[in-house]
This record gives sequence, C-alpha cells and structure tokens, in this order.
Amino acid sequence: MSSDAAPRSHQSPGAKHVASRRTCVGCGRGDEPEAMVRLIISPAGEVAVDLAGGRFGRGAHLHATPACFALAQRGLSKSFRRPVQTSPRDLVAAISAATDKRIQGLLSSAARSKWLYIGAEMAGGAFENGQAHLLVVARDAAAAASVGRVMHAIAQGGAVAWGTKEELGSLVGKSEVGVLGISSQPIAAAVRSAVMMANGVAESGGSAREERLPGAMATEDR
Repeated sequence: MSSDAAPRSHQSPGAKHVASRRTCVGCGRGDEPEAMVRLIISPAGEVAVDLAGGRFGRGAHLHATPACFALAQRGLSKSFRRPVQTSPRDLVAAISAATDKRIQGLLSSAARSKWLYIGAEMAGGAFENGQAHLLVVARDAAAAASVGRVMHAIAQGGAVAWGTKEELGSLVGKSEVGVLGISSQPIAAAVRSAVMMANGVAESGGSAREERLPGAMATEDR
C-alpha cells in the first residue's frame, strides 16, 4: 500500500441494530452491551475477554470501573455457577491486552481493505473533506499532531491516541507512521470504542501509560 493511494469509500449500513440491555455482574445495574466488557470462562476456568462479542459460550458483562472490578469475582462465580478466580489487577491486564489486540486487528483489516489514509497531511486532509471518520495518532508522534489539519481533527474530537509510530507503520508496511485516517465508519466507531475502553481501564488500574494525544513539540514527523 502506498501513502498516496486513496482508499475505497466504505459507508456504514443504514439500519442500526439495537441490542438488548445487559446486567453488570459487578454492580448489578442494567446497561447497553457496548458500555461494558463481555467476559467468558474457558474450559480451564480462566476468565477471557470477548470485546468483539463473537466468541461462543456463556458470557457475562462487566463495567470497566474500579468498583465493578472489585465485585467481579463474586458476580462471575454466581453468573457461571462455578468458582471463578480473578482479581481487579487480572481483569485490568486482560482487558488492556484485549483492547490492544482488538485495535490492531481492526486497523489491519482496514489496511487490507484500503480503508486507510496514511500520514499526517493525507489523513488530516481526508478528515477535513469528510472522507476519513477518525484519525489514529501515535502517542510518540508529537510532530504529526502539530500539523494543522491533524490539530483541527483533534479539536473536533475526531482523533484518538494509540500505539507508537513503529506500531502504526508495521500495519501498512512502513517503518514509522504518525497518523492513520480511517475511511470506514464501522471500523472507525469500533476503534474509537476500543480506545475509550482501554483509556478507562488504564485509569481504573492506575496505569501510568500515556493516553493523551501528543502535543505540538516538534517541527517534523519522521
């Protein structure tokens, strides 16, 4: 894939599926499924995270908050009718790993389908023109974040911070990339949701990982 190749347009389906509410096994409150994390239990009794909601088996939903993490073990044991061994620290680690894997998979899918604009100028311009629905800015891409069009996207709430320049670059066959623009509405929405989940879990777990969009501290994106 080349950086000057425009991706094919991809629009979301016109009709929206309204999912039924689920009950959090922590606090016991009902909520929309997308506001919680779906957990399943492996045959070995281990807790696994199902962010995409496509894995078979009985599942349970949990708010990604410290209060619900603290009550999760009891709630999961009751829901699955078997002893479940987990801890808030285990849940934070599992969900963080799952969100990173989910985001990487979504971006890889977008790259294969040519639904990505590559680089700060191209991605920023695509966002301004309404062709990109979300910008993904590498956490270490301070220079890319200072590009006018990217700054505009950030100000409009159209950008999220995830990964490094090397990680983004590896998805599109380059050594480093500071910004990717996503032209697929469903993938953009799924990436945004996963990043928000990752940020919330990081805050819940007291993670020191930097999640803010990088500031304009350099003059050129390498």
